[in-house]
Parts: sequence; C-alpha cells; structure tokens
Amino acid sequence: MDFEPFLTQWRTQKSCSAATIRSYRSDLLQFHSFMRERSIIRITQVDHTVINAYIDHMKKKANPRFGRIGLSDASIARRLAALSSFFEFVRATRNSRMHNPLKDFVCKWKKNDQPKPVDVEILDLLIEGITRTRDRVLISLFLATGLRLSEVCQLNRDTIQIESSEDAQGNEQVGGSGQVIGKGNKERTFFVDEETLQLYAEYLSSRADEHPALFLSERSNRMSPRAVQYTLTLWCRTLGLPHINIHRLRHSFATRMANAHIDSLILMKLLGHSSYSMTSRYSKLHDTTLAQGYFAAAEHLRGRPQ
Repeated sequence: MDFEPFLTQWRTQKSCSAATIRSYRSDLLQFHSFMRERSIIRITQVDHTVINAYIDHMKKKANPRFGRIGLSDASIARRLAALSSFFEFVRATRNSRMHNPLKDFVCKWKKNDQPKPVDVEILDLLIEGITRTRDRVLISLFLATGLRLSEVCQLNRDTIQIESSEDAQGNEQVGGSGQVIGKGNKERTFFVDEETLQLYAEYLSSRADEHPALFLSERSNRMSPRAVQYTLTLWCRTLGLPHINIHRLRHSFATRMANAHIDSLILMKLLGHSSYSMTSRYSKLHDTTLAQGYFAAAEHLRGRPQ
C-alpha cells in the first residue's frame, strides 16, 4: 500500500511538520502490517469488520514502553483518524466509489480535545526531584514557555536572548525571549521567566562543548523528540510518579496562564494556535471565579441609580 502520495499532500498543501508526517506514516504502516498478517491485499477489502478487528488488535497489543497491554484510547483514536484521512484521500484521487468504513464508524475512541494539565503536586515533585541540570532546564522550559516538543528540540544555545529592564518602581526585571518555527512553518516569539533563566544560565556555564544545540543526547547529538520523552519517562519512574506525556506540560503552561487571567488572544499567540477555538479550551473559569464575577457585577448594579 503506497502512502507516500497522501503524505506528500499533507506535507505540501497542509504544511504539516516533519514530526506530524512521521507520526502519520508510522500509524499507517501499523495498519498495513495488520492487513498483511490477515492476508488482506486490497484497501477495498477493508470494512467495518476489519476495523473492529483492528481496534481489538490495538487493545490487546503489548505496550512494553509503558509496561501495559493495549494502546491508550488517545492512541487508538489517533490511528483511526490517520486511517480515515487516508481513505478519504484515496476516495478523492483514485476511486470515488470506494466507501470510507470509518466515515460512519461508531466507536467510543473519539478524540478528546480537552486539556490534560499535570497535577501541580506532581509537577512540584518532578521538578524538585530532577537532579541533572540539563533535564531540569529541559522540563522547566516546557512549563515556562508552552513550546511544543518539536520546537524545544530545535532550540540552540543562542536562541534565548536575555534582557533586563526597570519597572515603574525602578526595580530591575530580567526576562528572556526567542523565536521558533512552529506549525505551518510560522515563526513566533516565546518568553522565559527569570527563575527559569537562572537554571538556563547555570546549565550553559556547565557546557564545555561547541555544539550549537541547546540540548544534547548521551551521544552528544541534538536531542530527538523520542529522547526528550524518554528522559521525562525515566524521571517519572525514578521518582515513583505516574507517566507523563510531554505534551501535557504544554497543557499545564496554558492552563496556568489562563487561571492567571491572561488575555486569551495573548495566550493564543504564545501557543501558536491558528484558531481561537483551540485556545478557548483553556479559558473555562472555575465556579469560584464565576461566582466572584457575578456578585461583583451585582454589587455594582445595586449602587447605580435606577
């Protein structure tokens, strides 16, 4: 089964990142292997029965990376979404009469787009427990900037610029900023707080090499996304914490910013979202905030002349 024309379209017309293309390719190859094992030769042979069997296969597949059996619901949903997109591509470019068995496929593995921030207590234990300077800076940068995994991996030693200024009271303020290329090959600015900058400076002073990359692997190469996730997973195991997907650190950043009442349009820019609806997920107010707003408004109205 040739997936390359489909992946090429996503790469050129939809400006998907290299990481997204790799993920799509991996998901489609997994389904291709499943078809070969069951002697399914043509894509037109795939129907609801085959999809049901594939879901059952994913639920029972060994997952040694996380020490369990079966893929998570999120992983299953992602693979089904990739497969559905491929079917739609084939139907549009090769066989208009072919039916997409996932188009009207009803299952519980629907993509959950709700944010999944990490509990504050777990984050505190994680940051306090990391003893290696590189890894502490690595995780702290995710939490301080909201950068995506692919964006952190592209950082160089000279990406972050440190500047000092004075506030209205004459106190010195130190902050950092830099630029990354995000989704859709769009450049955006990110910012770093003073506490994280102190860790960053300590880390840079410990480097004796000349490699331009900010984060290096054990083999002195630029850290890959897989290596970054493995580093976080290893620290979670070492500290006895539940597994954390690296993307949840971005959710934690966005949730904390929203809870601090940052303007939603500013948060949208910081996250590099192309749609406000993606950012609005983080702006759901707690009941206490809603109550405070209501009673403050009611008090204001009572003081106005009728």
